[in-house]
Amino acid sequence: MNAVILAGGFGSRLKPLTDSTPKPMLPIANVPMLDYVISHLHASGINDTVLTLGYYPEQITEWISGYSGLRARHVVENVPLGTAGGVRAAMEELDDTFIVVSGDALENIDYAAMLKSHKASGKLITMAVTRVRDPRMFGLVEYAPDGTVTGFTEKPSDMGDGGIVNCGVYIISRAALKYVPYGEKYDFARDLFPRLVVLGQINAYFHDGFWSDIGSPQAYYEANFRMLKGGFFPLVPHRYRTVSRRVGSEKNSLAAYSALLTGRCSRSIVGEGAAVASDANIEGCVVLAGVTVRGFHYREIIGDGYSLPLATDFAHNQHDSADISKNFS
Repeated sequence: MNAVILAGGFGSRLKPLTDSTPKPMLPIANVPMLDYVISHLHASGINDTVLTLGYYPEQITEWISGYSGLRARHVVENVPLGTAGGVRAAMEELDDTFIVVSGDALENIDYAAMLKSHKASGKLITMAVTRVRDPRMFGLVEYAPDGTVTGFTEKPSDMGDGGIVNCGVYIISRAALKYVPYGEKYDFARDLFPRLVVLGQINAYFHDGFWSDIGSPQAYYEANFRMLKGGFFPLVPHRYRTVSRRVGSEKNSLAAYSALLTGRCSRSIVGEGAAVASDANIEGCVVLAGVTVRGFHYREIIGDGYSLPLATDFAHNQHDSADISKNFS
């Protein structure tokens, strides 16, 4: 089984972080988000990947050339084709059964168990689903006791008691792509899935673990601290990856070796080539690459020409409810 990594989106909900950087290349604990995705696939025995690219593709193609121990190819969409259309464009590179994952989400789904569920169901697509506290930013998924998906509710206005949502991870039998027109913009959720629901051809696999789509600056901030210990899976070797070290009087901050720290830095993450000046005092901050920080900052994402204040608790919509601060000792 090989994999398609959807990595062509604009990351609009994360602006200004994505103004000049594709979302999969945003650093999380000083490691590009894409590294966690690739490493999850590698740890699951999936070492043949095709990336669909669109926004700043050259940044991603340059980065994937640095991996070792796997095959990473790419397809650039000069005209956006949508999630399903992009996969259809890569059809000739795909196995009879393949997995589709997002290049800009973090999760620890058991791909082997999901594949087993897919084979047992006999359906064209298996969709990973999970429960979230606030489903308003996602589509609710309805399914029968045998796992057959029966319908969707797009972005409900009522939060209710939470709900089951689509994780954006799919195991697909190649025959499903016959329903996707070639060279046209076509989306999984909006176009393909409603059609296959009518045919009873989507299976739901329930994921009871961590999942976050990194769909907001708050989620991005939280993910940085959640991944301080390197993520859920060993990172695939990469010849360009930033090397970081623990810093501060209590060793409770993470900084790239190339970062310059002359000011006070507590419980923060400082990126490659960044500087915390002598007059700076930062606590609970994420400082992006190349940025010089001055003055006092508390729980902020600090980028080139902007600083984004964040909530004082970790309440973002993730399935995993572990205390993130415990991972930052």
